[in-house]
Amino acid sequence: MKPRRVKPSGPREPSSVFFQRLRPKFLDWEPPTEVQKTLEAQKRKDAREAELKRVTDLAKDREAEKAASRQRSRIEGGRGKTAT
Repeated sequence: MKPRRVKPSGPREPSSVFFQRLRPKFLDWEPPTEVQKTLEAQKRKDAREAELKRVTDLAKDREAEKAASRQRSRIEGGRGKTAT
C-alpha cells in the first residue's frame, strides 16, 4: 500500500502572492540618491572627526599624566638628596 498524500488544510494563497513572496529582494534595490550619498558621507566625516578628537584627548591626558609623574619624581628626588 502506498501512503496517501495529505493536502494542507487552511486558506490557499493566490499564485501571485506565492511568487511575490519568492521573489529575491535584491531585485527591488534602488541606488542611493545624491542626498542620501551626501548624508552618508557627512556621517562618516563626523564619525572620523569624533574618533580623532577622542584619540587626541586621550593622548593629551596621557602626556599630562606623564608630565605630572615626572614633576612628582623630580620633587621627591630633590627632597631625598637634601635630607642626606
